[in-house]
Amino acid sequence: MDGLTCVRRIREYEATGQIISHVPVIAITANARSEQINIAMEAGMDTVVTKPFRIPDLVPRMQSLLSEYPAR
Repeated sequence: MDGLTCVRRIREYEATGQIISHVPVIAITANARSEQINIAMEAGMDTVVTKPFRIPDLVPRMQSLLSEYPAR
C-alpha cells in the first residue's frame, strides 16, 4: 500500500468513527512539483515535506500538528 492509499484509508476510518481522533500524517516525498503536493494534500495529508530535508525543518511541522491535534 502506498502512502496516498494509506492516508485515504485512515481518513475513511476517521469519517466512519472507526478511528476516534484525527491522525496527523506528514508526507515525505522527493516529488516537489506543486501538482504532486496538491494530490497528497487532497488525499488527506496534513502537510508535505520534500526531500532532501533536515530534521530541524521537520520538527516544527511535527510540533505544529501535535499541538493542532492533541492526543485524546
